[in-house]
Amino acid sequence: MTALLTNMTAFYEFVIGQLTDIINMIVGNVIVYTPVLIALLGGIVMYVIGLVRRLGVRGISSSGGRGRRRR
Repeated sequence: MTALLTNMTAFYEFVIGQLTDIINMIVGNVIVYTPVLIALLGGIVMYVIGLVRRLGVRGISSSGGRGRRRR
């Protein structure tokens, strides 16, 4: 049991170390930072749109949706 906990702790520290390196690389490089920021913002917008639609609010379709209808 002790060996298992030791291995799990070592794995956790390895993963946290890798994530820290990745985040530092992204924040330190503007060429990488800009697309990552745009992708995160796009993901947040898409999540909010999905949440609003799940609540039952629908938008207007590209053809006008609520506009005039043919008779």
